[in-house]
Amino acid sequence: MRLLEKFKEAEKLLGFAKNCEGVARVELILARDVVVDERVRFQCSHSGCREYGKRFMCPPYVPDVDEFRKLVLKYFMAVILQVEGKTESKDAENEAKRLALLLHEAVYKTEKRAFSSGFHFAAGFIGGPCILCERCPAAAGHGYCVQREKARPSMEAMGIDVFKTCKNAGLEFAFTPGKVVWTGMVLLD
Repeated sequence: MRLLEKFKEAEKLLGFAKNCEGVARVELILARDVVVDERVRFQCSHSGCREYGKRFMCPPYVPDVDEFRKLVLKYFMAVILQVEGKTESKDAENEAKRLALLLHEAVYKTEKRAFSSGFHFAAGFIGGPCILCERCPAAAGHGYCVQREKARPSMEAMGIDVFKTCKNAGLEFAFTPGKVVWTGMVLLD
């Protein structure tokens, strides 16, 4: 695909992603503006993440940060997607989970649309751990992911500094009580 065609297809992809249920914002950035920092992975493994080692799409089951850093350099652009909502109710945990699943579905659909639009190495990443299954059967020792078609690695698990990457995309955000923002990404070749 020629460069101008890539941008036109990426623009169509942004429109598609914006129309996915729950998506509040999307932006297109150059892949070189995706910030990969091993300190993010360090946070996963050494700062008390409850899901570390319990989910197949989280460390230690995903490629290491250096390997991912090399991989990102093979891509040209990235679509950043955000889903946000309020979590002020008594059922805040379930609402946060519902929003995370909306992001997961939007990333999955956007990646599939990207592939069919000519970005044959499109790769999606979610925010936070994969929660498609209540308990991850692959990480629990059953050997394989039962939702492999839809499961996607966490941006944080790959070492992506979500805050700096979002800033590079013009999507600055902060943790605010009663509000959740889930960020995902689809790399485009």
